[in-house]
Amino acid sequence: VRGPARRRASPRPNPSKPHVVRPVEDITPDELQLVADSLVGKVYNRITGTTCHQCRQKTVDTKTCCRNEGCRGVQGQFCGPCLRNRYGEDVRKALLDPEWHCPPCRGICNCSFCRQRDGRAPTGILFPLAQYHGFSDVHSYLSRCGLLGQGA
Repeated sequence: VRGPARRRASPRPNPSKPHVVRPVEDITPDELQLVADSLVGKVYNRITGTTCHQCRQKTVDTKTCCRNEGCRGVQGQFCGPCLRNRYGEDVRKALLDPEWHCPPCRGICNCSFCRQRDGRAPTGILFPLAQYHGFSDVHSYLSRCGLLGQGA
């Protein structure tokens, strides 16, 4: 026998930092050099690291900066390997593009959270399968297979 139903608490306020759109002119050569090209050698640091929206790893490498004013929190931050392997894009080019918007803002994000929020099944680790079928990134593979959904 169950007890009386409990009322749900009101949602917690979002403690994330407000999104700051950094102009291209603020991106330094040192930041561009700190973009991770592979998973090997990434430095994990839960204190000073920043979180990638896709892999959710907190590392000290440079991540993307979404230029959409409506973007929020970690949503616009992607590490080099994730942006390349999942979307076929380059973090350095994204950082130097004043019009670049992150995959969630463009409605093409294929991370498990965004796919589930949109009523689609998470993809899991698809990069090796996409490569096996001749694709350079997961987004291209999902597009070709018709598995992207309404946002693509």
